[in-house]
Amino acid sequence: MIGRARPRPDRTGGLRRTTIVRAAGLVTALLLLSGAPALAQEGSGPARLEEPVRFTARDSLVVVLRDSAESARLYGGSGVTYRDSRLRAWTIDLRFDRDEVRALGIANDTTGRPTIVQGGETFTGTELSFNLRTERGRVVAARTAIEDGFIRADVVKAAADSTLYIRNGVYTTCPCVDDPSYSLRAETMKIVGRKWIYTGPIQLFLYNIPTPLWLPFGFLPATEGRRSGPLAPTYGEDEFGFYLRDFGWYFALSDYVDLQLQGGVWTRGSLEARALSRYRKRYGVSGQVQLGYGRFRTGERTDPDFSVRTTGSLRWNHAQPLSPSASFDADVNLSGSGYLRAVSQNYDDRTRQTLQSSIRYSKRWTSSSLTVNASQRQVVETGAASLTLPTVSFTRNSFKPFQRRDRAPGSRESLVEKVTLGYSFTADNRFDFTRLSDDALLAAGDTAATTLSWIDALLSQDDYERATGNDERFAVRASHRVPVSAPLSIERLPLVGAFRVNVSPSLSYTEDWFVRSERQALVGTDGAGGLESRSVPGFTALRQFSASIAASTVFYGLFPLRVGPYRSLRHTVRPNLGFSWRPDFFDERWGYTRTYRDAGGKDVVYPIVQGVGRGLQQAVTFALANTFETKRATASDTTATAGPTATPQVVKLLDFSLATSYNFAADSMGFGSINVNGRTRLFGRLDVDFRSTHSAYRVSDSGRTVDRLAFSPSSPLGRLTSASLTVRTALRSSSGGGTASRPFETPNAGFTSDRLSAMDAMETTLRQPFGGDPVDFSVPWSLTLDLTYGITRPGVTTVRRAIVNAGFDFSLTPRWKVSGRTGYDFELREPSMTNITVARDFDCWQMALNWIPFGAYQSYGFDLHVKSGKLRDLLRIRQPKSDVRDRFGSMLR
Repeated sequence: MIGRARPRPDRTGGLRRTTIVRAAGLVTALLLLSGAPALAQEGSGPARLEEPVRFTARDSLVVVLRDSAESARLYGGSGVTYRDSRLRAWTIDLRFDRDEVRALGIANDTTGRPTIVQGGETFTGTELSFNLRTERGRVVAARTAIEDGFIRADVVKAAADSTLYIRNGVYTTCPCVDDPSYSLRAETMKIVGRKWIYTGPIQLFLYNIPTPLWLPFGFLPATEGRRSGPLAPTYGEDEFGFYLRDFGWYFALSDYVDLQLQGGVWTRGSLEARALSRYRKRYGVSGQVQLGYGRFRTGERTDPDFSVRTTGSLRWNHAQPLSPSASFDADVNLSGSGYLRAVSQNYDDRTRQTLQSSIRYSKRWTSSSLTVNASQRQVVETGAASLTLPTVSFTRNSFKPFQRRDRAPGSRESLVEKVTLGYSFTADNRFDFTRLSDDALLAAGDTAATTLSWIDALLSQDDYERATGNDERFAVRASHRVPVSAPLSIERLPLVGAFRVNVSPSLSYTEDWFVRSERQALVGTDGAGGLESRSVPGFTALRQFSASIAASTVFYGLFPLRVGPYRSLRHTVRPNLGFSWRPDFFDERWGYTRTYRDAGGKDVVYPIVQGVGRGLQQAVTFALANTFETKRATASDTTATAGPTATPQVVKLLDFSLATSYNFAADSMGFGSINVNGRTRLFGRLDVDFRSTHSAYRVSDSGRTVDRLAFSPSSPLGRLTSASLTVRTALRSSSGGGTASRPFETPNAGFTSDRLSAMDAMETTLRQPFGGDPVDFSVPWSLTLDLTYGITRPGVTTVRRAIVNAGFDFSLTPRWKVSGRTGYDFELREPSMTNITVARDFDCWQMALNWIPFGAYQSYGFDLHVKSGKLRDLLRIRQPKSDVRDRFGSMLR
């Protein structure tokens, strides 16, 4: 029998249906006049459902009561909810005997397509079936989203463990899933745990056009974040042959540690392997350890320059707060030059001249701190190295030893109480390694010493002496610093009255301890054997001191000027006058020097330890800083009768400063350089910077400075030695400054846009052709200009430079953008680096064309890739390939 329950509207405009109770094979239909939602509950029996099944329909409900079939059909905006599964469709069939739900939509109507939400998964399709007891389902013409990707399939089957089986699947990151601009298609797909998508034979389609890019199988990441899986390789060609590198596997070991194993092979027999492990715990330890090994074969066995080199690398970065006041940090880089230049794809590594490492422990107390540091610096080209093993530093914060503890609040300090004392101590054990030239070692008959490294010399005294010719492997030194100061303020001056002057007298005492000192002497008759230096063991203390006093003040001048909207002119003057004194510690009475007689019979004075101050110093320093400001009144700041009523805007007109010094102890030419600096902004847009250096003395015809003053009415500051003028401005259309309509990455397309600093920015050029900040497409156009003019006169010659640079960008449409940078050198009479970039933002793709039309870096670059971060490196067209060797040739030495 068939019963139809007519719906009854509720107060919200919706319609409530019936409650269907199933017991012992009998289905009873009751009309809920109260408007309560419908509820279905299993009775007793082996097939009992665990929870109630709730369902609603906006139009009507048809219930079929038969012994052979027990079912119901929901019409119009229907819904069924069971546990965490929710089904919505225009028509839903309930099969009570099978515990099954089947949903259908309206033909040619996409708005009423069946939709099921189970856990975190959402599927839509033309037909949908779901078993409430097994929680398995089937979707025809399915659509679903996974992270930033979309899947379209003819049929999708869902298992109880959330595994999805897909037939004729299409994967894309384009939101237009029905007609994507690109897609990866396979006849069979499988999604496990919403983490990975496994496929059979897979092929790339551009729109609906198949491409030759085909793989026998595939696995794609379905979620963002860390997860174990393969690493895609890169390919190319260099001096070692055709290569396939960077392939490997990533292991997400835990939430705190991961491991990355990668390798590479070349067709001419070279290979390399790398292991990288990163670790991080919030508010705790963080860092990474990287090990590398490379074996590189150059040339063929029959070539005269054939060679096989083995090299390696160890890098360790570590940061660990041991307590709120203590920390431990490490930055270690022990790499061979061959490894950096052959394996690393980082431009900084390839051009690096030095390697530096450090391990540091620091501890802070309330009034002091302690630092223990071990460092290493290595010159890649020569193999020279310098190490400190270790350096210990202790610092006591400044304090006032004579301050009264019972001084009443607000009472003035006496002069003695103002005395401030500080202390610092540093001790280091230094190791320096500079190998003798190969010719010198071969002349000495020690050919094996040419291969000794700094590590060999560090571990062996004999190897150190063989390689360097020096017997002092370690140099130990300790230093003490005691600064004393007593800053005070003078409120009144004689004959001037109330005038505040800040005075800062200071005294500095240093004491350096050495365990060895140096002696020098000529060897042979009349010094024919040259100068010989030898190290003498024994404790030596170098004690030095100096004193200084500085005075500064500030005063103002106000001029009642009115020019248009500008009101008055304020001149701020900040003079500073200082005097410093230090004795000549080269004087023999201090005992820090010795003498030897040269071949000409003249006594030569030399220090026995490092850091001995030479020459008496009695210098006066003077500096004068000036600031000119005005106030600009606006319409809201004035009234017709009372004038300005609000605080006007302060406008800085000019900053101008002058500084020089004079040493009274100098026997001649006591004046120091005279430095002049100025800065202003014109019309609110034009920044102008000016710097110049002057000498108080003339030069001879040969270009040597002579003791004759160069001041004159035409050159009141003396002889000009250098000057520079820089003018900058930036213009932008009035519609700029808004929020970008869409993000678009900086289109370098394999090249950097600023080759004035090309060598510094080359890594971004080579490794991140689309990396950078988003381009603001809401700005129709912008223009930057800067002009630099400089002149240098070291002697009688003059060197000039004049360069103008310009940068521009404008948007042809909201999706097209053109940018560039160029310049011109007026002295060389040739254009500087010029770079033009055209960028296009597609819905799912990004494109950039970069062109350097002339110059040493003349080239072009084209880059087209999908926006998806997961598929960017896979679906990318880049010409030419960004490879360091393509531009600089062989980097292996």
